[in-house]
Amino acid sequence: MTELICFDCDGVLVDSEPLAAQTTADCLSEHGIGLTQAEALALFTGKSAEAGRQIIRDTYGVELPRAFHARYDRLLFQRFQDRLLPVPGMAEALAALRLPSCVTSNSGHARLDLSLRVTGLAAHFGPRVFSAEDVARGKPAPDLFFHAARRLGVDVRHCLVIDDSPSGIAGAVAAGARAIGFTGGGHAGPDHADRLKEAGAFCTVRSAQELIPLCT
Repeated sequence: MTELICFDCDGVLVDSEPLAAQTTADCLSEHGIGLTQAEALALFTGKSAEAGRQIIRDTYGVELPRAFHARYDRLLFQRFQDRLLPVPGMAEALAALRLPSCVTSNSGHARLDLSLRVTGLAAHFGPRVFSAEDVARGKPAPDLFFHAARRLGVDVRHCLVIDDSPSGIAGAVAAGARAIGFTGGGHAGPDHADRLKEAGAFCTVRSAQELIPLCT
């Protein structure tokens, strides 16, 4: 029986992945790394900041300066402030929930706070917002789901995770939770559902409206 619904933020609650990918590409270009938005999406979606640094290190042999992330955050947060929107229908889906819910995201708390505030979704979660900053390892490790379940007094096996990235789905399954793959974000391509199923999602949905009967 489901006792807690764990929502990823980027690409599930808020349609942030295209903005984040373009910002990543813009900032990396300043360090001689040329990526398109689509390439940045493929490389970094669902990854923590440290995982992203490692990808750049391994793929391009570039050690990004620590100031890179401050520059990235400033540019991204301004774009979020100006342009970030909730995923269509998500506010209505959250309002229809009859089960407790929380946010489990690889993003940092500052980004999560801004994302939920500017899209009007913060009130649905209150303090129940958990970040990879809270644990030793972000997704695809299961740590974040164990942490959220423990903090909210729920057996992680009774959690239902909604995530748009293979790393998030894999982390949920590794924790013993059930996972639904979400493909309703603006970044989801034609093979996205297949990738989420391969990671362990028991089903995929294409819209917030499709979540309602699965989460109530």
